[in-house]
Amino acid sequence: MQAAKKLVHDKLPRESVPADVYYGIMNATLNRSGSSWFRKLFGFRLNPVIAVVMFAIIGVGIYSLVLPSGSGMPEEANILAQSLKNYQAVIGGAIKPQLVSSEDDVRSFLSKEVPFDVVVPKMKGCNSCAGVLSSFNGIKLAHVVYQVGNKDILYIYQADMKEAMQGTAINLPEEARSALQESGWYVRDEQNGVTVVMWKVNNTLCSAVSTMKKEEMIALLTENDTP
Repeated sequence: MQAAKKLVHDKLPRESVPADVYYGIMNATLNRSGSSWFRKLFGFRLNPVIAVVMFAIIGVGIYSLVLPSGSGMPEEANILAQSLKNYQAVIGGAIKPQLVSSEDDVRSFLSKEVPFDVVVPKMKGCNSCAGVLSSFNGIKLAHVVYQVGNKDILYIYQADMKEAMQGTAINLPEEARSALQESGWYVRDEQNGVTVVMWKVNNTLCSAVSTMKKEEMIALLTENDTP
């Protein structure tokens, strides 16, 4: 086995691991060991119901991090769908943090790679804050994940507001676009108990997902949301 491994390394050029392969391996490894990176970091145990949903999501891919670029405007470019699926991927351990640190450090880390103001509110009761960078259809995205209290996870998807509203590479549902244009906010309660809160800060669209009550989410998100 060692000889075969050395032969492959010597004869074949080294290539980056595709995102879908990487996250597939990470998810299979972490779930086989019975723990996700969030559980390892915070002692957060994955609910079996969420695990089933997570495996279904992995089957179709983590939209904003994995799927290849397309020429049209498919459903996977929908920011609402991306936010929901990425939240489940965070809970299941398929999305791995690139930095776990203070809010200021996470903002600084993400801001260096994206063309919009990264929003990392300082939340009361926050045990930890993590940041992840990715791209979809050539659009750079930022992701912030909070562990709030003993059990609540709050995920925030962030993109350039102009790109989101134009809908050329990523898009918004019409009702969300209209609400954001009118009031700067859009709130949606999903049937599985998850709430999505979208809002804009300067040139940034933020889409937060959590099982918290929407009033609690909005209070935490607006407490200190200045980039």
